[in-house]
Amino acid sequence: MKIKIAENIRSLRKEHSLTQEQLAEALGVTVGAVYKWEAGLSMPEIKLIMDMADFFEISVDVLLGYEQQNGNVETRIAKMEQYIKEKNFEEAITEAERALKKYPNHFEVVYMSAIIYQLKLTEDKDETAIMRSNELFRHAITLLYQNTERHISEVTILNHIAENYLLAEKTEQALESLKENNVCGINNSLIGFTYARELKKPREARPYLIKSFANIIGDVTRTMAGMAYMDAELKAEKGLEAALWLNEFLDSLKIEADGITFVDKLKAAIMAQCAVWKADMGKTDEAEGDIRNAYLLAKEFDDAPVYNLQGIRFFEGEEVSAAAYDDMGKTAAEAIRNIVCVDEKETEAHRFVRNIWEELEHEENR
Repeated sequence: MKIKIAENIRSLRKEHSLTQEQLAEALGVTVGAVYKWEAGLSMPEIKLIMDMADFFEISVDVLLGYEQQNGNVETRIAKMEQYIKEKNFEEAITEAERALKKYPNHFEVVYMSAIIYQLKLTEDKDETAIMRSNELFRHAITLLYQNTERHISEVTILNHIAENYLLAEKTEQALESLKENNVCGINNSLIGFTYARELKKPREARPYLIKSFANIIGDVTRTMAGMAYMDAELKAEKGLEAALWLNEFLDSLKIEADGITFVDKLKAAIMAQCAVWKADMGKTDEAEGDIRNAYLLAKEFDDAPVYNLQGIRFFEGEEVSAAAYDDMGKTAAEAIRNIVCVDEKETEAHRFVRNIWEELEHEENR
């Protein structure tokens, strides 16, 4: 800790408009003693410190003015995080080891220290760092009852350990750990990549990569649709940009541009939603074009529906269900009706698009 009593005596004396002689007289000491205190050449005795604090009507702590360096766990963690940002791993490790000595069973300290050693392993390929990092990760698992971060769990920590094995080129150990902790397929891409690149085993890689890509299609669809709805709610035209990007992404998945695949049902629904948004922006001509195109695509899909990954790139010969990506309605037409035919939340834009949709259906049924 750092004591600031010299500076404090001097500033307090001046604050009270006292000379060194006056303060010395009040405390019953010599002027030379006060001079030495203020110059940092000597320290007052304990009784004099207490008398001085009483004289200035402050606490002894305030008079001493000490600053406790790294005095709490939050401060230490903040320093470690700063060193990580600066990529100063030597200082980060020094700080981590100091913290571990004082807080050996504090989850955040242990977990953060494990991350620091992992980053050093990544940056410097330091073989000794893997042992320390994994040791700390395993200890962190025993302290998980203290954890308040929902994204950190035993599975994520075990996957950190597997990543360390990969960084240290212990591939077989890494794969064993990744497979054991492949909850909901979270490690599919890394397992497939490792088989393909590191072990040169394409047959073993394929099922993992196929499943990973199937999940990516669903994730991208939900993400970009979510962004489109988010921006549309904020009355931002970027919502349309996100929707158009999503349609282009779905088109890129098709082996044959004119072939019907399960993504066409999604595309028809996206076009219908864009029609509503454009009508709300006053772009009625564009809105009418979108809902007509959506109608034609929905009809084409419903005449010969596809509910597997037939016709999708990279899935030739695979039996992977696409049902997980489609909860909009039993048919493409029903999916569009769910978008344009609303009751309680119906707007002028919805009514405009719904009227065109119903006219198209009426013409079809005549």
